[in-house]
Amino acid sequence: MGTPVTDDGRPLPFTGRPLPFTGRHAELERLRGGLRGSGCRGVVITGEGGVGKSRLAVEFADEVAAHHRTVRLPVSEAASHVPLAAFAPHLTGPALPDELGRHLQELRHLLAVPAGRPRTLLLVDDIHHLDGSSLTLLSALATDAATAPAPGFFLVATLPQGADWPEALRALWHQDAVEHLRVGPFDRATTARLLADTLGAPVTAPAVRALWEAGRGNALWTREILRAAVREGTLRPVDDVWCLTGPLDDTLLDAPAEGRFRGLPEDRRALLRLLALCGPLGLADALARVTPEALAALEEEHLVVVTEDDRRGRVQLAHPWHALLLRRGTPRLLARALLLEQAGRVREYGARRHGDALSLARWELDATGTADPELLVRAAGHALDDGDVDTMCRLARAALTQGPHVVAGLLLGEGLGQRGEFTESIPVLERAFDEARTPGEVESAAAALSQHHLYGLGDALAAFGVLDRAAGRIGTRPVLTACRATLLSAVGRNDEAAAVLALAEGADPKPGGDGGGAWTQADVLLLQAHLRVRLAAGRVDEAVRTGRHAYAVQSGLADRWTAYYPARSLYLVAAALLESGRLDEAERTALEGQEAMRDAVPALTVWFAWVRGRIALERGLVTDALAHFREARALARLCGQPFAEQRALAGLVLAAAQTGRIAPEAEALTPAQAPEGAALTPAQAPASPQAPASPHAPDAEAPMPAHAPDTDVPAPVPPPYSPLCQVDTLRAHGWVRLLRGADGPARELMLGAARAALARGEATVATALFHDVLRWGPQGSRAGAGAVAAELAAATALVQGSLAEVRAAHAAAVAPADGPDPAALEAVAERMGALGLHLYAAEALGEAAGAWRRRDRAASAARAAARALALRGRCQEAATPALAGAAAAVPLSARERDIALMAARGRTSREIAETYVLSVRTVENHLGRIYRKLGVSGRADLADVLLA
Repeated sequence: MGTPVTDDGRPLPFTGRPLPFTGRHAELERLRGGLRGSGCRGVVITGEGGVGKSRLAVEFADEVAAHHRTVRLPVSEAASHVPLAAFAPHLTGPALPDELGRHLQELRHLLAVPAGRPRTLLLVDDIHHLDGSSLTLLSALATDAATAPAPGFFLVATLPQGADWPEALRALWHQDAVEHLRVGPFDRATTARLLADTLGAPVTAPAVRALWEAGRGNALWTREILRAAVREGTLRPVDDVWCLTGPLDDTLLDAPAEGRFRGLPEDRRALLRLLALCGPLGLADALARVTPEALAALEEEHLVVVTEDDRRGRVQLAHPWHALLLRRGTPRLLARALLLEQAGRVREYGARRHGDALSLARWELDATGTADPELLVRAAGHALDDGDVDTMCRLARAALTQGPHVVAGLLLGEGLGQRGEFTESIPVLERAFDEARTPGEVESAAAALSQHHLYGLGDALAAFGVLDRAAGRIGTRPVLTACRATLLSAVGRNDEAAAVLALAEGADPKPGGDGGGAWTQADVLLLQAHLRVRLAAGRVDEAVRTGRHAYAVQSGLADRWTAYYPARSLYLVAAALLESGRLDEAERTALEGQEAMRDAVPALTVWFAWVRGRIALERGLVTDALAHFREARALARLCGQPFAEQRALAGLVLAAAQTGRIAPEAEALTPAQAPEGAALTPAQAPASPQAPASPHAPDAEAPMPAHAPDTDVPAPVPPPYSPLCQVDTLRAHGWVRLLRGADGPARELMLGAARAALARGEATVATALFHDVLRWGPQGSRAGAGAVAAELAAATALVQGSLAEVRAAHAAAVAPADGPDPAALEAVAERMGALGLHLYAAEALGEAAGAWRRRDRAASAARAAARALALRGRCQEAATPALAGAAAAVPLSARERDIALMAARGRTSREIAETYVLSVRTVENHLGRIYRKLGVSGRADLADVLLA
C-alpha cells in the first residue's frame, strides 16, 4: 500500500504514528511525586475514554525506564475471562488457578528489589479487565506493598471514568497508600499546541476552536476528526498555516460511534433522530416521545444531555458526532416527516421564542426545499446575529429565488463578501440598490456596496461613486455620512473625514441624531466612523470609549442588516488601546472579540489575528507577531480579502525586519508609492456631502484640492493611500530598505510619509513613522537627529495615551545638541518597560550605553548594555539597529555572562560551581571580575542590572 494522501495529493502529515504527547505536565509531576514519595504505593489514573489515560501511563513508564525496572501486565477485554492471563508471561511455568500460592511467590520475587535500589514500576492499563485470579494475586501483592517497610514496586493503573474500583485498590486508597489522578479533556490552548505539533505548522484560531469544540478536548476524538479533515481537504495549509476551508460536518461522519445506536428501542432512536435533525428540544417535547425512564436511560448512556436554560429544561445530543451519524442513517421521507412534525409543534406554541424563526426556516427548507420568504429573511437575520455566514447565505438565497427582496439581497451580499466572493456579491448588492425604494433601503445598500468596492476590489473611486449615486437619490443622510467618513479615513484623508463628521472634541453621536430617541443602525455606523477617525487622529483614548460604546449599542440592536457584526468594533478598540499604551487591555479586548463571534465570520477573524500581531510586535515578541501575521494572511487569502491580506503581509515583513532579516514575502508588498490611479489624487477627491457629484455626469467639475501643496515639505511625499498601501506597508518598506543598506532612501520614505500623514490629520500614523526613524539612530550630523526628535515631539503632542508620552520622552532624551542624555534614556527605558514595551526599552538602554561610552563612563555603559541584553532576552529573536551595539558594550565573556545570570537569579556559588564543574573559589573569582566590570557591589545589584 502507498502512503495515504489528501484529496490534492499531499501526504497526510501524521498517518501511522500517535499524536505528539503534550499538555500533561501537571499530571506527570503528580506521578513523579508519587514515585518519589516513600508512603505512596501507586497512582490510579481515571478519565473518560479517549482522554489519554493509557498514553499518560506509558509516557511516564518510558520516562522512568532508565532508573526503574518496569513490569507491564497485558490486559484486554478479550482475555478477561482467561485465568491469570495478565500474569502468565511473567510466570516460569503454566498459569494454574489452583496454584496461586506458588505464583504469588514468583511474582514477589519478580517485583522485589534490593535495599536502596529504585522501585519496580508495575503498569496495569485497564485494570478493570483483569480476570478474577489475576485480581486475587494483585490484591495479595498490594497488601504486601501496603505493609512492607520498603515497598518493592510502584503501581500505575488506569480505569475508565465511572468503572468500579477493584476492592484491593479501594482499600489502599482508603489507607492513603495510593493516589487518585483524574485526567480530563484538553483545554483550547493545549489543543492548539497539540494540533500545531501534530501538523508541524501553526493552525488558525478559528480552526483550533472548531476542532476543539468538535472533539471536546478528547485526544482520541480530536485525532480522528483531524485525520479525516486533513484527508478530505477540509483542513489544509495556506502559506504554511493550517486553515479550515469548510464546516467539519462531513469529516465527523468517520466517527467510530455508529454502533452505539444499534439495538436501541425504536422510541429512543426516534427521539435521537429528532434531536439530530432539529437540534435541542424542550423537555416537554422530548417527554412527548419517550417515558421519563427512557430519557433517563439515554442520559445515563451519555447519548443525551439534559440542561436547564432560562428555567426551561432542554434536551440535546451529547456529541455532535451523534447528530451527524443519525442524520446520515435517517431515511429521507422519515426525516421530512420528523422535521415538519416538529415545525408544526413550534407553530402551535406560537413560535415566539428567540431562534424559533431560524429553526422553522431551516426545518421547512430542509424538508421541502422552500419556505415563506419573509420567514427566510427573518431567519437569515438571526443567522447573522449568530455569525453563521453560510446559513445566512443559504436562507437569503432561498428567499431571493421567490422574487426580489431588498433585505435578502443585502444579507446575501454581505455573506458573500465575508467569504471573499466579491464578483458575485457586488452584482447582488447592485440589484438590491436598484430595487431599494425607501431611504433606509437605499442607504443600507449603498453602505454595503461601497465597502465591497473599496475593501474587496480596491476601487476607491467606485466606492465613492456609489455614495454619490445614493446621495443623488435620497440626499445627505447619517448612514451615507458615516460611510463617506469611513472611506475617506481608509484612503488616508482623515482630515476630510473629520470635517465630514463635524467631529466635536470628545463628543459622540446621540441616539437618533439631534432629534433624540432610540439608537439605530445609522447611529452605530456613525459611532464606528468616529472611532476610526479618532484613532487615526491620535485621539486614541476617545476612540476606546467610542468603540466600546458602539459595541454595546450594536449588541442591543434587534436588526443589523446595515451595521453588521458588533465584534467589528472590538478589533478597532484593541488597536486604539494599543496606541494608547494599554497593551494588556488591548490583548484582552482582542480575545474578547474572538470569543464574541460564536461562529467564525471569515473576513472578521482576519482582523483579530492582525491586531494581536500588532500587539505582540509592540511588546517585542517578534516570533509571536510573525505567527499572528502569518495566520492573518492565510485567513485573508482563504476568504479572498486582498485589503486584509496586504495589511497582514506588511505586518509579517515588518516583524521579520525587526529580527534583522528580510522576509521573502517582502517582494509581494504593494509598492510604497501607490500605483497610478489606485489612490485618490486631489483632483479625484470625493465630493463633499453638501454637493454630491455623480460619476455619470462627465461635465461635472472636479472639486478643488483639500490642501495646497506645501513647498516646505521635502520630497518624496507619498500620495494618500490606496486601499492596499497603508501605514503598515510604508513602515515595512522603510525597514526593508534599511536592511538592504539604503539608509538614506529608507529615512526619506518614512519621514516623507510621516509628514504627509500629519498634514492629512493622521497623527497616530505620523508618530509611529517618526519613532521608527528615531529608533534607527542618527545619520550624519547631530542636527539631523535633533530634527527628527523635534518632529516626533510635535506629533506626539497631538496623540493621547502613555505610548505617545514615552515616545515624546524618548525624543526629548535624544534631542540635546551635545548628544543623547544617557540618564534620561535610562528613565525612558524604565517607563517603556513598565508599559510592556520591552523591545523599545532594550533599544533605549542600548542607546544609553553608547551615550555613556562617549562620556567615558565605562561602568555605566556596561550596566546599561547588560540591562539592554537582559531585556532583549524577553524579545524572542529581536535584532534591531539600536540593539546591535549592546552586546559589544558588555565586557563579559560568554562564561562570565552565564555565571552572572545564575548569580542574579539567586543560585549560590556552590550551585554554580557544580553546574560548570568548577571550584567554588573559581566561581567567586569570576564574580569579583564581573562586579568590577559592571560597576556593581554584589548579587543584589547584579539582579537589578541583569534581570530588569
